[in-house]
Amino acid sequence: MTRHLDRANRIALALIGLVLLAGGVLALLYGWGVLGQGGPSEPLLTPGERRYAASSSWVWPLIGLAGALAAVLGLLAAVAQLRPDGVRSLPLEADRSRGATTLSADAVTDALEEEIESYGGVQRATARLTRSSHYPHLVLRVTLAAEAEVRTALERIQSEALPHLRDFLDQPELPARVRLHVAR
Repeated sequence: MTRHLDRANRIALALIGLVLLAGGVLALLYGWGVLGQGGPSEPLLTPGERRYAASSSWVWPLIGLAGALAAVLGLLAAVAQLRPDGVRSLPLEADRSRGATTLSADAVTDALEEEIESYGGVQRATARLTRSSHYPHLVLRVTLAAEAEVRTALERIQSEALPHLRDFLDQPELPARVRLHVAR
């Protein structure tokens, strides 16, 4: 997920939590009799309030709309959690006033995968750029043949493939997580 989506998710969950907490505290205070004549055996709504809700045609549709809105927001938050946090495109033009030139992140990761797969002993490489397009993080998974030298493969990835990617993206501090797996 992008940082903006993370922040929106946190804010939405915090607001829902605060509303539920406030409702719970109010219900407890009412049940204890702190907020008036109520008590555990008394209904929350007075007979007059119940008659008003029953006779007004707008109350129940409004309650239904609020419930539907809460359900849709919850569903959107759940779907946002399921989305992969991959970067789709990378900006190539730093100065947006001169235009917006972007490069597909798949093109960059495909080239990196091809380079690593050309190394001796490498069976498969999969690369993914995560976080944001302006500050991406690389997640690299490399499967080595059973007879491959792990240290040699890792040194070549660190001394050749990663510097090529960092130079191309003009991000010398690009964080990378490399996971090596040896085939059986």
